[in-house]
Amino acid sequence: MLPEEKARVKIDEKLNRAGWYVVDRDEYVPQTTSAIREALTQGNKESDYLLFIDNKAIAVLEAKRADNPLGEDVESQAENYARTPLSWYGLWEDNFIPLVYMSNGEKILFKNLLSGDEDYIEIDTMHTPKEMLRLIKRSSEYGALPKLEKQSLRDCQFNAELNFEKSIKNGKKKNLAVLATGSGKTYLACLASYRLLNYTSTKRILFLVDRNNLARQTESEFSQFNMTENKKEMNALYDIKRLRHEGDIKGDIVISTIQKLFAIMTGQAVSDDDEDAEDERLAEAAEKKDDTVIQLGDDLTIPPDYFQLIIVDECHRSIYGKWRAVLDYFKGANILGLTATPTEEAYAYFDKNIVENYTYEHSVVDGVNVPARVYRIMTEVTEHGGSLEEGTTVTEKARRTGSDTTYVIDKDKEYENNLLDRSIVNRQQICQVLEAYKKSIFTDLYPEREKSWEYVPKTLIFAKNDNHATEIVEAVKDVFKCEFPNEEVPEHFVQKITYSSEDSNALIRDLRNEKDFRIAVTVTLVATGTDVKPLEVVLFMKDVMSEVLYTQMKGRGCRVITDDKLREVTPNADTKECYYIVDAIGVTEHDKNIPGPGPGPGPFIRKITLEQLLERLSHNELSDENLLTLRNICAMINRRYENNIFFGHHLQYFIDNFGYSPKDLAVSIQEAFDSGQLPPFNSPSDDNNIRMALIDRLISNIPARKKLLELRQGYILTTDEDPDTLISAGFSKETAKTYTENFEKYINDNKDSIEALRIIYNSEDTLITHSMLADLRDRLLSESSHFSAPQLWKYYRTLDSSSVDELDVRANAKALTNLIQLVRYAYKKNPKLTSLMNGFVQRFNLYCGQTQRDLTPDQTDVMRQIAEFIVNDGAITAAELNDIDADLWRQGIRVFGKPQLFGEEITALSRILLKAA
Repeated sequence: MLPEEKARVKIDEKLNRAGWYVVDRDEYVPQTTSAIREALTQGNKESDYLLFIDNKAIAVLEAKRADNPLGEDVESQAENYARTPLSWYGLWEDNFIPLVYMSNGEKILFKNLLSGDEDYIEIDTMHTPKEMLRLIKRSSEYGALPKLEKQSLRDCQFNAELNFEKSIKNGKKKNLAVLATGSGKTYLACLASYRLLNYTSTKRILFLVDRNNLARQTESEFSQFNMTENKKEMNALYDIKRLRHEGDIKGDIVISTIQKLFAIMTGQAVSDDDEDAEDERLAEAAEKKDDTVIQLGDDLTIPPDYFQLIIVDECHRSIYGKWRAVLDYFKGANILGLTATPTEEAYAYFDKNIVENYTYEHSVVDGVNVPARVYRIMTEVTEHGGSLEEGTTVTEKARRTGSDTTYVIDKDKEYENNLLDRSIVNRQQICQVLEAYKKSIFTDLYPEREKSWEYVPKTLIFAKNDNHATEIVEAVKDVFKCEFPNEEVPEHFVQKITYSSEDSNALIRDLRNEKDFRIAVTVTLVATGTDVKPLEVVLFMKDVMSEVLYTQMKGRGCRVITDDKLREVTPNADTKECYYIVDAIGVTEHDKNIPGPGPGPGPFIRKITLEQLLERLSHNELSDENLLTLRNICAMINRRYENNIFFGHHLQYFIDNFGYSPKDLAVSIQEAFDSGQLPPFNSPSDDNNIRMALIDRLISNIPARKKLLELRQGYILTTDEDPDTLISAGFSKETAKTYTENFEKYINDNKDSIEALRIIYNSEDTLITHSMLADLRDRLLSESSHFSAPQLWKYYRTLDSSSVDELDVRANAKALTNLIQLVRYAYKKNPKLTSLMNGFVQRFNLYCGQTQRDLTPDQTDVMRQIAEFIVNDGAITAAELNDIDADLWRQGIRVFGKPQLFGEEITALSRILLKAA
């Protein structure tokens, strides 16, 4: 390399470190911070580098070899280029380029032509685009964004940020990044936020999260983000606030749920309710259809230009329907949507401007996530419902008060499976499911692992509600206690993570890091966004109708973790090559709802609880809206209980004790409105006696009010006396069919190009060697992690247990020759799938007993050791044996004589052992 070329290499590095793309003339891309090599100036002369921001030349850099002192001749040359730009270059100053640099690769000299006759000064590093704009006292909306360095970014994050910046430079306000669960959406958000805050006119950023627990997690990730200029953490550079109080809205980065943001915008106090309880309510509401549309009104506390970037994490339907007015209010802001589960509505809202589309399938191929396998558990009660026979003892608990009543059923009563765990808790059914799961752990799911009950795979169970979660926790203790000394399950073995837990954040952290916490039970708090990499099993005891929510819930188990990190929390584990969806409710077997278009604009209806409503009515706030709300609630309560075989007696109790039914009250309110003679309501301070007379029998009777509240919240019936039976437990046939079909397509497509496949497909009389099998194994695994021999064997057995033998995974899981048998079976060469280990002893004895072969005890011992290798790993030659086990090779030479004779014996042995079994 010439001295000039060596200097250029160093100068390129300095420019790159300062955030410049170094490109040739024909590679310049508009709107990039680029240093163009050999850029033309007037007179067809070439400047070594011309630097551009916003498509306008801002600097000249003249490059010389290392021994050049960068004297007056170089100054003159560089400044001449600065004063003779081509007429078709964009310029920051009229007819000249303001900044001049000289470098020999070792030092950099700089002069600002806008500063008059100042001398050149030496600088330590090349100026960044941001610094150059400051030097010429100019600003640019996005021009100072420097070159994005790949560093530790995943390809999908790198591409998403590049495309996002390109998109906003082109004036597109709405941008959607589709990134699979686990691929680093929040890290991308941190990167985008830092670059816009540091290099553009962006002053304040809003990050909208779906749940409060995700806000806490996001705050932590933003605070610790350090992909910054000086590697400082972001919380040292910017004020990061999680919106909990009115003053938090002043942060540089504000993290909030949209509900809390709406409260602040409209002058309401932010709720002091427990955030976990709020999350549970939000999750329950998200599963219900709610056409209520939020309207902001005119008296708002923050201006529409308050945020310049809004990042919407987990793009849900409510963002674009119910809550769209909040986003639309900040009409000047750029919006970056992040989701793993895009819907048609999300695509429409973002004008189909997709800056990255990185799917779960891509993430599995890239090793970012692991694939899922489905294990289905079916019981009679789960599938078909149950019955409470006459004489059955049950315990009824009021949800509102928690008070229990135990009584005996007076006649047979059947219940549908949709009542399970919502109104009817059958502890036998819960235990039956958990018993089936327990039995599967070290037999079907992880048979290769040492059976250690204190280290069952980290498991997350989804329950229907908090009460169901409590029942599951107790059932886990009952089911697993027999596996521990003194029948005592370790203290932290199973724990509940719901709004009623003391510290959900600490529990999630413990699930992630602690060895003694093995099974977590949740409703929704761990359903979205929570990163627990060691999690290996997601057990559904709750059905899910939403495709978006289902994908998020499944995603808790798909995160990749290194083998050593996995063993830190699960010592008996080897690797996490997949995760299991254990389906005990049929969640994998039905179509889910994809959110459709949201409702159009409509009135804002503030929903209040019955408790709040009764308090307002008691204080004479007898508006039409409040009376009609009471009417609706009373009618609904009456309808729920009037034909309810389990809880109808509570309605009768109300009628017997208070002399009317909730429906009677609803009818009287409706008749008053129908008559048109109800006096208007103006104020609680007025005389509203006629209105109060409609509801006085409720409002003036405290026991009636309390009973109505109790009826509103409902009851749970629990029994230990309705037995359940297991129907089946096993892998999903649909999953198995998909992967075996993919495997068979692959081996058919490659039957001519992969040596082992060619030999088996053509039934060639050629030995399949260890190296051939190792090559086949590596190619299969590079195609799909599902194409390991043990996995494929399980899939085939799931589809046809009569033709596929059970594989002894502990003794035979890693045998390469299993691939021979799998391929023979897939090619229909063998009618049964059975391991070559089966019949090994007989085939070895056949070899020993063949005519003209009379082996000595020493020869038999040597060949038995070689046979064990062949039946596991494929045929070998005597020379290969020398490489693998030199001591055994020497024994063979000693007892058989010549190497070629020894080699012939190995070949004969291989033919017998590897023949179709």
